[in-house]
Amino acid sequence: MKKVLLVLCAAIMVIGIIACAPSRANDDDIVVEPDMNEIVSFTGEIIEVNGTSAIVVPNEGSLIRSSGDKVSISIEEGAFKVGDIVFVEHYPEVMESYPLQITMISIEKVE
Repeated sequence: MKKVLLVLCAAIMVIGIIACAPSRANDDDIVVEPDMNEIVSFTGEIIEVNGTSAIVVPNEGSLIRSSGDKVSISIEEGAFKVGDIVFVEHYPEVMESYPLQITMISIEKVE
C-alpha cells in the first residue's frame, strides 16, 4: 500500500511540475515591438474634422497606405479645417482599425 501511495504522490508531483513549467513559444508567437525611437511620417489631406479629432487621407505612395486609406488623428480644436494638407510625424506602430489609429508626435500644415 505504501508503494502505491508513494508512486501516486510522485506521479502527481511530476504532473504538477510539468503543468506549471513555462511553455516555449513558437516562432509564430514572437512579437517584435516597434522601435519607439523611430519616427515615421506621411503627408495627406484632412477630409473630416470633429472637435479635437480629424480624419486624414495619406497621399498615394505613403508607407502607411499599405495598412489603410484613412488615419484618425488628434488635433487642437479649430487649428485645422477640411481640405488642409498636413505633414504628420508618428511612431511606427499602427492600430489597424478603421480608420487607422497612430500615436502622433506632431502635425503641421503644409503651405
